Amino acid sequence: MFSLSEQLTLASKAVLETQLASATALAEAAFDSGVNVIDLNVDAVKTSLAAAGEATRQWLAVKNPLEWFSATASQSQLAIDRAKAYGRQAGDIAQGAQAKLASVAQAEIAVSKQKVGELVDLVKKTPAAVATPINSFLKSAFDGAHAGYDKTTPAGQPAAADAVPADQAAARGQRGAQ
Repeated sequence: MFSLSEQLTLASKAVLETQLASATALAEAAFDSGVNVIDLNVDAVKTSLAAAGEATRQWLAVKNPLEWFSATASQSQLAIDRAKAYGRQAGDIAQGAQAKLASVAQAEIAVSKQKVGELVDLVKKTPAAVATPINSFLKSAFDGAHAGYDKTTPAGQPAAADAVPADQAAARGQRGAQ
């Protein structure tokens, strides 16, 4: 059987590894979203260059003012359409990134919470003289982590705990009251 210090070390290591895995998963999700934005911008530049070439050809072929106004109106409408399409695609990328980051964060928080719970259970088994400093350390570390998470959660978006349907919350409350 492991000694208490070895158990605490192993549990702390598991928590740290879980947090590193969480950071890696979030970084990968952010990187994927960044790649999508870069691809969108490269496509927008290619489209703009092709449109500029076409506009130049049309304007060089103009023979009277009426054709010039027609070409200008046509190119303006095409530019507006391209801008709208770019905005829609950028919005889709942003929504996809937000959803992916939120799902990764929720999954990683659940795993991290489990590992921290295991560490806390182990700390509960320790003598009070050893547990008090550890509890203080864990409380300060997690208060900082929660504060950071609260800063990154949009104000209009409920936190994962707030999004629990009312019937589930009521069932949890009944269990807690028993």
